Amino acid sequence: MNIGEYIREKRKEAGLTVDELAAKIGKNRATIYRYENNSIESLPSDILIPLANALSITPGDLIKRNPNAVATDNDATHLSPTELELIKNFRLLDDVGKATVVAVIKVQLKRIHE
Repeated sequence: MNIGEYIREKRKEAGLTVDELAAKIGKNRATIYRYENNSIESLPSDILIPLANALSITPGDLIKRNPNAVATDNDATHLSPTELELIKNFRLLDDVGKATVVAVIKVQLKRIHE
């Protein structure tokens, strides 16, 4: 099963229409169809977490389906065990916890780029 088929299967298992999935990740339905039909050569790295969250899977699940299907952005396709654990733990947080983690990351990125 390729990554597009996997996305379609997980979307259906989650009981989501193409439009509902598109709304959850801030994309349009045509983009979801392109993902599901493998018309997009690589998934942008910034879509991994929102797509995985919407499908109730991990970003690693998407990457494992086709390591070449993820656009490289600072080596985003090679997640360390620590990074995978962070993603798993992030997914366990409620909305307040997730917002807090995102805010801390933004502060730290700003600090190192000043």
